[in-house]
Amino acid sequence: MLLRLSLLPARPYSPARQQGPAIRLLPFICVLAVGLAGAWATEDPYTVSNIPVDASAPSAVEAQTLAINSGRDKAWQALYRKLTKQQDWGHQPVLDPVTLQRMIRSYAVSKERRSTTRFVASMTYVFNPEAVRRVLRQANVAFADVAVKPLLVIPMSPGYAPHTPWTQAFADPHIAKGGVPLVMPLGDAVDSSALGALQFGKASWQDIEPAASRVHATEAWLALAEPGTGHITIKLKRLGAGASPSIPDVNVTVPPKTPPAQAYASAASAAAAAIIDAWKAHSVVDFGKKAKLFASLHVDSLEDWSEMLKRLGSASNVTNVDVVALDIGEARVAISFVGSQDQLNDQLAHAGLSLASAGGQMWLSRAGSSAATP
Repeated sequence: MLLRLSLLPARPYSPARQQGPAIRLLPFICVLAVGLAGAWATEDPYTVSNIPVDASAPSAVEAQTLAINSGRDKAWQALYRKLTKQQDWGHQPVLDPVTLQRMIRSYAVSKERRSTTRFVASMTYVFNPEAVRRVLRQANVAFADVAVKPLLVIPMSPGYAPHTPWTQAFADPHIAKGGVPLVMPLGDAVDSSALGALQFGKASWQDIEPAASRVHATEAWLALAEPGTGHITIKLKRLGAGASPSIPDVNVTVPPKTPPAQAYASAASAAAAAIIDAWKAHSVVDFGKKAKLFASLHVDSLEDWSEMLKRLGSASNVTNVDVVALDIGEARVAISFVGSQDQLNDQLAHAGLSLASAGGQMWLSRAGSSAATP
């Protein structure tokens, strides 16, 4: 499939003019490599923190060693659940102690307490990405190999208010500090004014984008709680770039005489799990599924070229970009990616790029740019 990226009206590609411009555009290729490398180096999804360890032994050194070793299994489970969908949690590969030790690149200790026979601490383990990928691919388990940006959750009942029991239920640390970071609106007067008039059925990304940008979120989830007799039903709606499929309602049973705070806490936990699973359903990539697209890029300046490559490289499922031809003001590249085309479209949308079909071709441009059509 041929993609055209047009910042200015594109001219037909001419092989006869390729030789001279190729030399003048050579520095752009270096920018390509740097841009893609930088996009992958911003965050590390293979780091697992806050793993509690506690062990006793005849000596302090033995207790510390036992505690650190015992934390590896917990860290592996936490990492596996962080990267995979809930439906695959029962397929977690069982690793022997030697293999697991080799998969961990480093560790750090915090909140340490020790005696002559006991060691207690909170551990951070950094896994080797290639080793983890190899294990998951061999087990035929799809996974989300991306650094997760915060997801804004806006509780509604029926509108948003910062101090309702439903909103406060999402402040539980185990929700905010899960494998996928869920963040709440700041809840100040600015957010109350901007979000207070939201209607679940009519809300759009433009309505909540100012509140999302304040917490560095690139997508948002509305969670509408509808209490009933013996249950709470939560309706979920995603807002943001890329596809936003409908999400099934979440129904939480509430036993008689359950305190409201406890009922809403259970409902918030169930809603958070549904949001994370829905996010993973779109983000989890089958790395065994590989494809390649050829794109023609219209280059107006070095700055434009660098910016577009930076955005393209930030798409987590883009694995490689090769420059295959150069012309005056244009370049043709081969884009290799993993997963499905829909997942590529979603990741490009998160990077501020959009794909549109016109004239029998797919055109790639900055989101909202008139260059998306020929």
